[in-house]
Amino acid sequence: MAEDRGSWGRPVPLGQGGASEAAHFVAAPLLAGACIATVGVLGADAEKFRWPGPAMLLLTLAFAALVGSVQYGFHARRHLYSPADVESWHPPDSRRPSGEVLRREQRRHFGEWLRLSRRAALAYNLGIALLGAGGALALAAPEGASFWHAVCRWAASAVLAAGALAELEWTLREWWTRRWLLRAARAGGAGEDRRGIRGEGQGRDV
Repeated sequence: MAEDRGSWGRPVPLGQGGASEAAHFVAAPLLAGACIATVGVLGADAEKFRWPGPAMLLLTLAFAALVGSVQYGFHARRHLYSPADVESWHPPDSRRPSGEVLRREQRRHFGEWLRLSRRAALAYNLGIALLGAGGALALAAPEGASFWHAVCRWAASAVLAAGALAELEWTLREWWTRRWLLRAARAGGAGEDRRGIRGEGQGRDV
């Protein structure tokens, strides 16, 4: 985030950009592929599963959310660049805009990256939760399973369901907390705007 009117926008922590790329461009496509592969298995061997239909639905929703995170991540990445990138595109010996103009433009683009990357993170986290829920239904013991086979499958299903619920709770709590903080910041910034202090356009969010 921009610290003052003359500073560059920057991620906090500084590794946030790299972490976002790892999640949305590496992990999300792999997990989306796993969702579709599992849906194919459930459709081909439905009689071997207790709730194949609901599991396929949740896994399909997980696939859509994970693909959505890739799309949001792609559109967000276009807006993230560093002062070094600006210097390479606008060398000092060229006809370049003033430093303040370049910083203002970078801060505006950084605010757009922040908004879209948060949406990508929300879609990714929801996809993880839906994937866990679908996997929990797929692991449920089918009718006619032997005692120990059923015990192991129900235990595995319970562990995966607990993980999915924890992921969903964490995602929604983080989203709600961020929304609350943004509303509080906007309310507090109204008085500052009347004194001539303006934000950098980073208040928009999911």
